[in-house]
Amino acid sequence: MEAAFHTMANSIPQLAWMAEPDGSIFWYNQRWYDYTGTRLEEMKGWGWKAVHHPDHVDRVVEKITHAFTTGEPWEDLFPLRSHTGEYRWFLSRALPIRDESGAIQRWFGTNTDVTEQKKSEERQTLLMREIDHRAKNALAVAQAVVSLTKADNVEAYKASVEGRIASLARAHSLLAASRWDGADLKRLISDEIAPYDDRTLRRVTLSGPSIILEPSTAQSLALIVHELSTNAAKYGALSSPDGRLDVTWELKQGEIQLLWQESGIELLALPSQSGFGTTLLDRLIREFAEGELHREWTREGLKAKIFIRTNRDHPSGRKPDPSLIQPAAESHSTNLPSVLIVEDEVLTAMDLEFRIAEAGYRVIGPAGTVEEARELVESDMPKIALLDGNVGGVKSFDLAMGLRVAGVEIVFCTGYEELENLPDGLGDCAVVSKPFRDEVLLDALRQAREKLEEIQ
Repeated sequence: MEAAFHTMANSIPQLAWMAEPDGSIFWYNQRWYDYTGTRLEEMKGWGWKAVHHPDHVDRVVEKITHAFTTGEPWEDLFPLRSHTGEYRWFLSRALPIRDESGAIQRWFGTNTDVTEQKKSEERQTLLMREIDHRAKNALAVAQAVVSLTKADNVEAYKASVEGRIASLARAHSLLAASRWDGADLKRLISDEIAPYDDRTLRRVTLSGPSIILEPSTAQSLALIVHELSTNAAKYGALSSPDGRLDVTWELKQGEIQLLWQESGIELLALPSQSGFGTTLLDRLIREFAEGELHREWTREGLKAKIFIRTNRDHPSGRKPDPSLIQPAAESHSTNLPSVLIVEDEVLTAMDLEFRIAEAGYRVIGPAGTVEEARELVESDMPKIALLDGNVGGVKSFDLAMGLRVAGVEIVFCTGYEELENLPDGLGDCAVVSKPFRDEVLLDALRQAREKLEEIQ
């Protein structure tokens, strides 16, 4: 009978053990020894603590001691060290074995390796968190489009919003097809022009090398081409069957140089050079780090040259034209403190800038990278900093710590449900979730302002 028990105990996939009523272990199956590389002399009694992770052992001892004392069934999850030094996660359970009178005779326990299951759950949790983050960022961009779009009437407003959101949706579809590895430049331009182009007339030619755009570049360039296409359909080459549009591009030293040239028509009047569409184009290009847009309206339509730096580690050697840099939105009051905005999504940054300036704060930036933010504060230290928690894949925590040392109040804005791994010195910072609600955003700034006043 005993031989049969040992055969069965050694054949099960779990690590198994038995303990005295007080919890002192006196037997392990062979799988325990094979995994831990230990002997009974080392493990008997409470010697098993030696193979537990030091970060978990006190918690495990406390919980299992409670079970041994009360006679309640025990269950816990913790890592155990293998004979190779690797820690793997085990789901562990133990039940008391009682006699006819109900007295505990011994405990029987098992440890089941759930490492792969735990990794899978962690990957799924991370994936869901990233999906939530991406969705909220997308909602913040859509919110910015709605908030920033201006029009003379409801129908024009509706058409502008729908067009811009559709443009973003097309870019997202391209990126989704590549699992967000990138988007083909020619396909992106073609998709944006398609709603305005009668293919049978062959009014549009696209020419240039194959270029795969990074996701952030693809989304911004989609909006740029959408605005150019919309203008061409309203005033330019795509407004007439006789019009032609030639789009050519080349890649030089990590920089896309794109030429948009309209011809074949005769404009009676040149379109306005102001408005949200024009501002959007200027700002989108500016945020490309040395990106530039040179446009010239002729009687035949628009001629535009676009320079987009695609690799920030590979400088183009050309300095941006200062005349292209647009000033930040003017605030309506100078009584409120200055606010630095650090946000890598251009539309969201524009939306924040106009909301905050409208509330009376002086805006510094927006900065699209942590390094750009550092350069800004060297010459203009803010009183409050509104920081995206993740800026272009870089955590803004170090920047926040440096600003806090300088006496700046920090407000984080994020697409995540909550910010993880915040340094101890930032645990009390306000966190505003995307998409933004005015009352929440402005209340966070008000609280930051009150903290500054208390210090003074």
